Amino acid sequence: MQKKQLNYDVLLNKIGVSRGTCDLLCVYYDMLKFWNKKINLVSRKSIETSWERHFLDSAQLWLHLPYKARKWLDFGSGAGFPALVLAVISRELKPELKFILVEKNKKKAGFLLEIVKKIGLNVDIFPKNVELIKPQKADVISSRAFGKLDHLLKIAYIHQNKSTISIFPKGVSFYEELKLSKKNWDYELEKIINIIDQNSFILKIRNIACAKKRFEKK
Repeated sequence: MQKKQLNYDVLLNKIGVSRGTCDLLCVYYDMLKFWNKKINLVSRKSIETSWERHFLDSAQLWLHLPYKARKWLDFGSGAGFPALVLAVISRELKPELKFILVEKNKKKAGFLLEIVKKIGLNVDIFPKNVELIKPQKADVISSRAFGKLDHLLKIAYIHQNKSTISIFPKGVSFYEELKLSKKNWDYELEKIINIIDQNSFILKIRNIACAKKRFEKK
């Protein structure tokens, strides 16, 4: 019954996965609901709407994956959004793509590992502080609901390579974060309207560098 109630349209028609992959995402969804009773993975108010709010919202980021990408870093991974959803999609569409998920909360990292084992995903879980692991030189970097843009850029700067794309979903209030981030960082920005929630955006960022004024004498 549960699977019939879930909307597969975005996954089938926009992302282009099979129903088999949709069903694997349902396995993840069911495990999330079960585990959320024991540990706080997502808010209890949002758990019943998590298919659209978390799963489909995460899945749309696949549309922005560079063709040559081989390594995706996600930090503050929490319940696995967006990267674990994308890893399920990648299992069918790009199995060679490696995902690194960094989540310092041991219980949440344990949940992520259970999903990886259950479904069989090309994912490594780091139960550590993302600022303390070695630079990953990832092709794609993402984080969702982890912090302000200035802080996200600081972390992405550490782990980027020469052609990295950083993808950060943000709400409508991100404009103030942009202003603050420009005090410390230079970067190229593309603002994309979220196809699941048109009041939200996806920030697609390239070429992160320390702003020159950061080093000016006061």
